[in-house]
Amino acid sequence: MAPGSRGARSSFRSRRGPGVPSPQADATMLSRLLKEHQAKQNERKELQEKRRREAITAATCLTEALVDHLNVGVAQAYMNQRKLDHEVKTLQVQAAQFAKQTGQWIGMVENFNQALKVGHTPYLATPILRPPLGCLQSGYLRFRVKEEVGWSQRPHL
Repeated sequence: MAPGSRGARSSFRSRRGPGVPSPQADATMLSRLLKEHQAKQNERKELQEKRRREAITAATCLTEALVDHLNVGVAQAYMNQRKLDHEVKTLQVQAAQFAKQTGQWIGMVENFNQALKVGHTPYLATPILRPPLGCLQSGYLRFRVKEEVGWSQRPHL
């Protein structure tokens, strides 16, 4: 056989050289490499999925913490608003009562002023104009009446 001819299989093997695996060994090696690659790829996918779940859990915890923090502030603002509303109602009631009382006092003062203007001044001034002796006499009479009649039956002088 000639060196370039393809006669026997042994010569084909000899051309591959020493240490070169056979085609069947190549197929098993490729199959094994493919399996290793797929296993590594699955491990990476699992690791990535695990990290994604951890990130989702962390984001959820952060979101809940932020919402809780905001809810505390909102709840505090709501309570403050309720207290303010209650205080406003109380102040409105008190202001209405004060306005009513003030109106009554103003009416009383105006009536008093009208009474003074109308001419009741002599009646009001007469006890002031009495001589001191007259005051003493009226006080003495009142005392005597109290002694004779008693406290519950006293006349109004």
